[in-house]
Amino acid sequence: MSNNGQNNGLTMVFAFFTGFMAGAVISLLYAPSSGRETRQKIRDTSIDAKNRTVEFAQHATHSARQGVQTLVEQGRENVHEIVDTGKERLHDAGEHVKSAVETGRKVSADVRSKIAESIPGVGGGEVDEEAPEEA
Repeated sequence: MSNNGQNNGLTMVFAFFTGFMAGAVISLLYAPSSGRETRQKIRDTSIDAKNRTVEFAQHATHSARQGVQTLVEQGRENVHEIVDTGKERLHDAGEHVKSAVETGRKVSADVRSKIAESIPGVGGGEVDEEAPEEA
């Protein structure tokens, strides 16, 4: 919506300059002076209008560049924030996965040991006998 306000402002300024030029030309044409003087006044007025238009265009260009630069800087900041947030979330997710894997390993080891104890001949007795021989 802010663009509409800027566009309306530019339109208003353009309309002002156009009206100013039309009024200046009409007043010169109806002024009681010779053709040579009138043509000189028209030239002077058109040169003045050209200079004002160039000034206005330079000012508008400068303002537009500043606006674009501000938008680019804000965009960069937003991208950095998004990347940092993404890195934090990825790190947190990695920690959750590591924790889940560790929990899964513990549960798997517990289940294996319970299964081994419940099977006759595979239980802890034979494992204990072999351990001292290897040591």
